[in-house]
Amino acid sequence: MKSIDENFFKILNKSFLSTKKVKLFSTKKKYDTFFIVAPPRGSSMFFQQILISFTKIGYVSNLIASLWNYPEIAVILQKRFLNHNNFISNFRSNFGITDGIFEPHEWGYFWRKWLDIQDRECFYNPKSMINWKNLNAELDKIKSIFEMPIIFDTGYVNTYFDEINKFIKSSKYIFIFRSPYAVCNSIFKAKIKQHKNINSYWSSKPRDFKSIEKINNPIEQVVAQVYEITKAMLESRSKLSKKKYITLKYEDLFKSSDKIIKEMIKFTTNDFSIYKEKKRNFVDRPVESFSTNFKTKNKIEFFDEKFKKEFDFYYNKYFKDLEYSKI
Repeated sequence: MKSIDENFFKILNKSFLSTKKVKLFSTKKKYDTFFIVAPPRGSSMFFQQILISFTKIGYVSNLIASLWNYPEIAVILQKRFLNHNNFISNFRSNFGITDGIFEPHEWGYFWRKWLDIQDRECFYNPKSMINWKNLNAELDKIKSIFEMPIIFDTGYVNTYFDEINKFIKSSKYIFIFRSPYAVCNSIFKAKIKQHKNINSYWSSKPRDFKSIEKINNPIEQVVAQVYEITKAMLESRSKLSKKKYITLKYEDLFKSSDKIIKEMIKFTTNDFSIYKEKKRNFVDRPVESFSTNFKTKNKIEFFDEKFKKEFDFYYNKYFKDLEYSKI
């Protein structure tokens, strides 16, 4: 959001805190809550845009995200004015930020509020005072209005995975992996694009950030960042029964996007009612072609050759025991 817009919505949402909420209809039917678990630069937003384009599932749009203290209002508006049967994402995003009122949003304000996180720089608060009962009630209201399951794409699921899995009812997970080498390289590209250097920290943090923060070498720090996040994802997945998650790989999107789409639909809604009709829109231009890596066929273009030897040294140091092909 632009600063003037952001200030307006902050004031608006603050006013909702003293507003008595209208009691909305509820349903006895229970719906699942899905979370995408992915590393930074793992294309989680792209995968979410694909899913919401091919099946009817609740999600947080830019509209809903703007009313984080009273999301029920925006959910009702989205349900009224968005014809999901005809909706197809524009598949555009810039570092996770999308353009379009019904495009998906990571909903940082909402999750920081409920997880008791004070600012954007913090990804885990060990002293968080979380009211899980009220959070579940809020999520139930949203799903009840949608009358369908809902999917979230938030980096906080990585750091609060154990708590979310324990306390959020009917939670299930879509794990999206991307080659750690490519993830590290993409983070450096993002640093250069946004900050004009590779020295400042960028994007999500692992739960135990203190050890990463102590690393002064920017090349090693990024490799360690991605290593810790990848390791945490694998550990989180290992704690789940197989019916609670699916595993997807970014690289497989370029081999068979149709297979990826079907896997996501089957796992989340099992509703293929709009799938065949939507597929007709992508005969001439397959959905994977909207990826920024489509032209290069996902071939890694290294961010700066002068750092490659050093990068490879640290990458092999941290990832020597990880066989990505076996994830």
